[in-house]
Amino acid sequence: MRRLTWQAVVAGVGGQGVLFVTRVLAGAAARTSGRVLVSEVHGMAQRGGAVVSHLKAGPFAAPLVSPGRAECVLALEPGEAVRNLAFLAPGAALVVDAPGPEFLSPRARRVLARRGVRTLFHDATTLAREAGAPRGANLALVAAAAREGMLPFSPAELWRAVEAVTPPARLEANRRLWQAALA
Repeated sequence: MRRLTWQAVVAGVGGQGVLFVTRVLAGAAARTSGRVLVSEVHGMAQRGGAVVSHLKAGPFAAPLVSPGRAECVLALEPGEAVRNLAFLAPGAALVVDAPGPEFLSPRARRVLARRGVRTLFHDATTLAREAGAPRGANLALVAAAAREGMLPFSPAELWRAVEAVTPPARLEANRRLWQAALA
C-alpha cells in the first residue's frame, strides 16, 4: 500500500454536496493512507451559505489546512473558489465548477500562473443537468478532476469510495453520471 500525504479544501455553498465530496475523498484517502482527518465548517449551509471542508491524509496532528498548504482546492462554486485561493500551495490543483476562468481577476490568474497552480475549470453543473442528474454536479466535478489527474486517486479508486457512500437508490444514477463525466 502506498502511503499518501495530502491536504485538500472542498468548498461550496449549502446544498451543493460539499460533505458528500469530502466523504468520497476521505474514503479514497483512507485506502492509501494510515490516517485521515476531516474538519467541516457549515456556516449558513441551510440558507445557501458557505460550506468548507478541510481534509488531511497522512501523519498530521490537526485537521485544519493552513494557508498555502492545500495540494487541491475543489470548489463547487466560483465565488467559493475565490474565497479559498489562499489555501493553495505552489504547484497545487484548483478545480472549479465553472465553464472558464472569467470569474478570476487578471491579477489572480497571474498569481496562480506564477505559483504553478494547475487549474481545471469544468462546467459540471451543465453536464449533470444534461445527464439527467441536476444535483450531481459535485460528483461530475470529482470525476473530471480524477480524469485530468488533479487528484491523487484514480477514477477506479474514487468510484469505490463513491459506491461506499451513495445510498442504494442513487447508485445507478451516480454510475451513469460518473461515466458521462469521465468521457
